[in-house]
Amino acid sequence: MMPVHDALEAWQAGEITAAHAMPMTGVSNVLELLAFAHQSDVEIRPGFLPRDEEQARRVTDLITRLLVEADVSHRYLSKNTPSVE
Repeated sequence: MMPVHDALEAWQAGEITAAHAMPMTGVSNVLELLAFAHQSDVEIRPGFLPRDEEQARRVTDLITRLLVEADVSHRYLSKNTPSVE
């Protein structure tokens, strides 16, 4: 098993994910992981890794597409559904 300090450094270097680093360090979320890294004098990486940026872009694209589809469906239904009065 990797020592805690090494796990924190590997996480910040992008060698392991936060999901892998959390059980190794005994923390329960990313905020605790960041705090633990700071307390352990591990340099905190600013910004995202390229894979994180790509994943965020894909999620954003998916959400945008779903919102557009939902709006189109809503507009279609409101025009083609008789009102209940």
